[in-house]
This record gives sequence, structure tokens and C-alpha cells, in this order.
Amino acid sequence: MYVSSLLLLLVARGLARSCPAPCSCWNKVSDCSDKELVAPPFGLPLHTTNLSLAHNKVLALPPGYFSCYTDLLVLDLRNNSLTELPAGLFRPLAKLTHLDLSYNNLSRLTRELLRPARNLVRLLLSHNPGLSVIAPRALSGLPRLQHLDLSFDGLTGVSQDLLDGLPAAVSVRLAGNPWLCGCSMEPLLKWVARNLHQCNS
Repeated sequence: MYVSSLLLLLVARGLARSCPAPCSCWNKVSDCSDKELVAPPFGLPLHTTNLSLAHNKVLALPPGYFSCYTDLLVLDLRNNSLTELPAGLFRPLAKLTHLDLSYNNLSRLTRELLRPARNLVRLLLSHNPGLSVIAPRALSGLPRLQHLDLSFDGLTGVSQDLLDGLPAAVSVRLAGNPWLCGCSMEPLLKWVARNLHQCNS
């Protein structure tokens, strides 16, 4: 009995994981911000609900990186060097409510990338100057979304399907994009006219 209990304790401790250097971990928060990281750390506590990798130089996140962190609620990836995100990256993150991808080098947002994160309330994508492609329906399937920041990206226009996929109560920031005046702007102008009360400059 004693041996079995000891084995269970060792397994539990192994599953819980300690905090990898140079991160700080406390009360389900893992803070790896401002550490000059070029790659994300491995071995974070599995019960982490708030993870910050902000203000680093992370170039890429490997496929499956979040597979073990199904309790994540807040994920801060701002101010890194991310150029793309692998398919299925957010599949385990059904509980995620806050995602910050601002100040990166993303160029596109695919249709399926964010769909698994169906409980997102706040999505920040601002200051990705190369972000010029957002796939139609890329933001559909996010019924709880309340705040969307697409300011200071590289958008010249957005599709009607993209706008139709947004929840009715979402607040959107669109300032600072290089919009092209013309017929391609018609969907956005009509949407703004209908939702002026929730659009921010």
C-alpha cells in the first residue's frame, strides 16, 4: 500500500511539472514575458490558466504546443516575431477567453485557426502590418466575442462573409489600415453603418 501511494504521488508530481527557467509560475499563472526567448518554453505546469509569452522574440509555435494546457483562459503572445500559426494550434483551448496576438508579423488568418476557441471574449490582432488576408468566416463560430481589435494591420478590405460571421454585440477597432477605396469597401461600409455604435476608431 505504501509503495503504491508513493508511486501515485511521484506520478502526480511529474504530471504537475515544475516551472521552467526563466519563467515565473504562481497560482495557475505562468509568466514568461520579457525574457528574450526565441522559442516557447516546455514543461509549464499543466494547471496553467494564464500564460504570457509577451515581449519576446518567439519566431514560431510548434504544432500541438498547447495540447496539454486545456485549462488556459488567457494567452498573451503580443510583441513577438510570429509570422504564422500552425493549423490546429488552438484546438485544445476550448476554455480560452482572451487571446492577444498583437505586435507580431502575422500575414493571414485562416478559416479554421480560431474556430476551436469558441469561448473567446477578447481577440487582439492589432499592429500586424503584414496581416492583409483574413479568410471568409475566419471569425465565425465565436458567439461570445465582445472585443475585436484589427487596427494598424495591413487590411485593404474585408469580405461580407467575414463580417456576417461576427456576433451582433462585438466591438471592433479598425483604425490605421490601408483601406482601398472602391467597390471592395462596400461590405465594410454597410456593416459599419449598421453597427456604428460598436465600432471604435
